[in-house]
Amino acid sequence: MTPSEEQDFTEFVQVHGDQLLRFARLLVPDAAEAEDVLQTALLRLTRHWSRQLDSPVAYVRATLVNLAKDRGRRSYLVPVPVQADPDLLTAGPDHAEAIAARAHLDQILAALPPKQRVTVVLRVIDGLSEAETAAIMECSPGTVKSNLARGLLKIRTALESSLAAAEETTR
Repeated sequence: MTPSEEQDFTEFVQVHGDQLLRFARLLVPDAAEAEDVLQTALLRLTRHWSRQLDSPVAYVRATLVNLAKDRGRRSYLVPVPVQADPDLLTAGPDHAEAIAARAHLDQILAALPPKQRVTVVLRVIDGLSEAETAAIMECSPGTVKSNLARGLLKIRTALESSLAAAEETTR
């Protein structure tokens, strides 16, 4: 890497690093593991940086998705703790509620199978189209639709059960 390319890469990470870390955190519920996955994706990007990729962000996202899928295949080997990372949360009117909401979102996403979690993150949270999501996940748009439908159903069920539990405790 030339000094000029190194400077460009550093600027890229400074501009897009936080956004890519948030994306990684949504794909991989454990904060430390998400940072490791992002570092691996950025390392892979450095190998191709001199080619002047059309969209380095898209390359890193696709790499993150693939790494999350690989991690999901091994997830049965080691249980992953889910906890909120206060540094990644934006404080709203009540910081405690924001932390609790983020922890709840992490738990719900962690309960989804890896492909459904990736699909929900790409389609709902990042707002990508079915075609863009299918391209990143290397699957058909029909697979994206079915993964999204199943994932959203599981999320809806989890939210309804947590609301019912909350109503029971307030009675």
